[in-house]
Amino acid sequence: MVVVVLASTAAVLPWGVASGAEPPLPTPGTVSQVSALVAASTRIQTLPNNLFPNLFDVVNDATSAYYPVTQRGCAGTSQCVFGDKRATTSLVLFGDSHAYMWLPALVPVAVTHRLRLILIWSPGCPAASVTVWNAVSNSANVACNGFRSRSIAAIRKLKAAFVLLSSRTTEVIGAGGLPISNATWRSGVMRTIALLASRTVRVAVLGDVTQFSVILPDCLAAEPTHVQACSTPDPNPKIPDHFAAEQAAAAAAHVHYLNPHRWLCTATCSPVIGDFAAYYNDNHVTATYAAYLSGVFGAAVLAMLPPAWR
Repeated sequence: MVVVVLASTAAVLPWGVASGAEPPLPTPGTVSQVSALVAASTRIQTLPNNLFPNLFDVVNDATSAYYPVTQRGCAGTSQCVFGDKRATTSLVLFGDSHAYMWLPALVPVAVTHRLRLILIWSPGCPAASVTVWNAVSNSANVACNGFRSRSIAAIRKLKAAFVLLSSRTTEVIGAGGLPISNATWRSGVMRTIALLASRTVRVAVLGDVTQFSVILPDCLAAEPTHVQACSTPDPNPKIPDHFAAEQAAAAAAHVHYLNPHRWLCTATCSPVIGDFAAYYNDNHVTATYAAYLSGVFGAAVLAMLPPAWR
């Protein structure tokens, strides 16, 4: 079983001092605590002295800093396993880096409730059954399609109790180097759900996060007393997304849709929430903030499961 080390934010270093090592993950916030921090986040103008993680470390505060096995991707159902590895009930987190970034929010849930948590992800390869573009080879990313097909087959064989799909939906380029349409994305999500869902396997869709128009944390370094200069409206009108298409796909497939925006944004998304640096770049939540959300995130996921699985 994975042991998660918890600590309060009081012990972290000032934003101007580099620690040289990953600090302990924070104690999870309650529903009221998270709601209060998010509501007040757009009033933050000056970087907190105890910014967590500090400004020099935030760029490296990804999931792999705490769970190194996940760094380059996780294939199959035995490479990246957390929680109670002997448990008969398995939860699968499946998608691209936007699935990977939520692992710190789910590991504590798996540990507490003695569930086996399996992460399956590949960089730039969404859970949605769509063909994405490989900018390096300037061709369709057939490797992604193969990874997705093998992963779906492995999940089906595992007979997991619950599968949570999570993918980046902003600035995703499809076949021919053209943006993927909302209709194509909706169909792709529905196809993946259809391939995985059954009478014994529940599937849910975890919505995407809003992408910022600036590079974080560079913007915070440049604007330490004007934090909101780095914020973005929610949704960001400058960056196309498939938020609505993904939610429509979940509704059409009659599966749960979990919207994380309530834990990140009001009408505006602030890069700093409470004393937390909430993002390590323009579209990924820090492992620290994901861990802080593990209480509310876990409650939302557990509510989707039958009572016998909780």
